[in-house]
Amino acid sequence: MTAESEETVARRKDIKVRQFHHHAFRTNDMEATRKFYEDVLGMPMIGVFVETTDPVTEKPSNYIHAFFEMADGSALAFFQFQEGLYKETAIKGNQDPFDHHIALEVESKDAVMTYRDKLVAAGYDHMLIDHGYCYSIYMHDPNGMQVELTTKVPKTVEIMEKHAKTAHADLEKWLAGVTEANNEFRRLSDQQPAN
Repeated sequence: MTAESEETVARRKDIKVRQFHHHAFRTNDMEATRKFYEDVLGMPMIGVFVETTDPVTEKPSNYIHAFFEMADGSALAFFQFQEGLYKETAIKGNQDPFDHHIALEVESKDAVMTYRDKLVAAGYDHMLIDHGYCYSIYMHDPNGMQVELTTKVPKTVEIMEKHAKTAHADLEKWLAGVTEANNEFRRLSDQQPAN
């Protein structure tokens, strides 16, 4: 893979938001969530915090907040409320990825395929997509949240640096009604249906 240009390194130096810390989501079944993230995806559960007061309402509300770690130290976190103080997740069924999805990076296309095999073995539907600038597998977790595991490809840095230079102009065109595709790297022929 190509190293980032001096321009990219300089731009990132000035960004004050350092890294992803965690993404939180509500669950109705923490054990099913744990099995998916810890047993299937291999993200260890590193903390479960029991709370008895809702910090928003300051009223009694028993819930747990569990964290599943990624290699860079960031985490996905989930809340589950105690029976009787139960708050149901907003998602009914599987979520459309255009409404919301979380994308997690893995190290290679081989890693994506290893996860595909794990998902098949565990009975999870999935979809593979070659976006051109990355290669991804999509699935739904037990809560209906769309999860994407993605990897960089040999041209990722080149493609992203090219698009960084035109991002504002591309948005202006879109807002003006120009809807020409500008991802010449996407290979639709590599899409595969879910198993």
